[in-house]
Amino acid sequence: MVARRSRIALAATIVGVVAAILCVLAPLRQVSGDTVPGRLGGAVLRCNHSFDLAHIDWVKAMSDDKVVYYWFEPDDAGEWTSVFGPAPAVIGSLALFDFGPGDTIADATLRRRTRGAAAVLLGLAAALLVIAAAARSSIARATLVGVVAVASFAGAASLGQGLWQATTALPFVTGALATLAWREHRPGLRFVTPALLLAAVMLRPTIAPLVAGLGLAWAIGARDRCTWLVALAIALAVVAPLVAWNVVHLSSPFPLGQWRGNLRTATVDVFSLGNVATAVAGLVASPGRGLVWFAPVAIAGIVVGARGGRELRCVALGCVLQVLAMAAFFKWHGGQAFGPRLLAEVTWVGCWLALGAGGRMHRAIAALAIAVTVAVGQLGLWQFEPEQWETRRVPEAHPSAFWDVVDSPIPAAFTTADPKTPRAIDSDSRSTWRCDGERIRTN
Repeated sequence: MVARRSRIALAATIVGVVAAILCVLAPLRQVSGDTVPGRLGGAVLRCNHSFDLAHIDWVKAMSDDKVVYYWFEPDDAGEWTSVFGPAPAVIGSLALFDFGPGDTIADATLRRRTRGAAAVLLGLAAALLVIAAAARSSIARATLVGVVAVASFAGAASLGQGLWQATTALPFVTGALATLAWREHRPGLRFVTPALLLAAVMLRPTIAPLVAGLGLAWAIGARDRCTWLVALAIALAVVAPLVAWNVVHLSSPFPLGQWRGNLRTATVDVFSLGNVATAVAGLVASPGRGLVWFAPVAIAGIVVGARGGRELRCVALGCVLQVLAMAAFFKWHGGQAFGPRLLAEVTWVGCWLALGAGGRMHRAIAALAIAVTVAVGQLGLWQFEPEQWETRRVPEAHPSAFWDVVDSPIPAAFTTADPKTPRAIDSDSRSTWRCDGERIRTN
């Protein structure tokens, strides 16, 4: 038993290191403004020891003009804080350990540093996923689970390229999956799972449906009062710093920043059964964002989980509810990204359900699902640029783009962007940032 645990630890370490290396070897690009609070928020925290994004010169100018962008908002203390919470900025500040008053850093270096931090988080998440899979499958199969998740669009190609809100929450999701899977062998782990789940949802509240499914799976095996009381005490202790931050900056113990930011967007009020049905179809089957095209292993995992025992059915239910929740969001496609980024966590959990949870799947179907998931994910990692598809014909203005089979992001990755198409992100930016007194100034 000890030897097997050593081999599991070795496999998890190897997959985690490979995951991190994949992230940092890929072309340097940023595909969405959602990663800006992690990058610039980290610089502000390191330079000014504050979460107030108004320390950035151009954010200050926007705030003076009462212009509120979607990823920051004024709090009750008058500071302009990220709607994605403190975690991306905190992690980003660790990557910028040598940036302080009087220092200057190139924008490309800033993005490279924070991508390195994201790579570490993704590697940790991958290692924990391998451990989770090894509880119910062979080490070789568990290694495969980690590799597929990392190689998918939801791995190095997206969450590993910047400090998304999801990047900070993912290790807690896979950690909860690992403690849930191993609790029969190590009963003490049953006390930890709720803390990891609660931390994940505090860091990324939009994954509450998926977390609820995992929590229900935990509750099935936690029948005595002692387990609940101890687990609750640990969970409250773990999330206490996040609760305190929310109270100070949001006047609420709950992470409501993103919800408030969405309410400021006029297009958020588009809920209807027709819109949700269209979004579900888009997230599942559209060539622009559908799991069928980008990560069929996730769909296979949901089917396998639905046919398994009670715990697996709860996890599969959480995945389904997460798809429905994202379909109800006005920006279900996730903005500029490769694949259905808002279903990244579902993809990781789906990999575990399909290949590492002990369920059965036809070998040919499994091979096909794995091959497509890995091939498409690597295509997005090495080849895709937003201007090849996202900005040439903006999908939000032209929804038909999501359903264009011939001209979807997958074949678009083989093309060269038209020079006349405006770049979504200037990956060759020569701008620099200087920590200058009360401001971080752009040169």
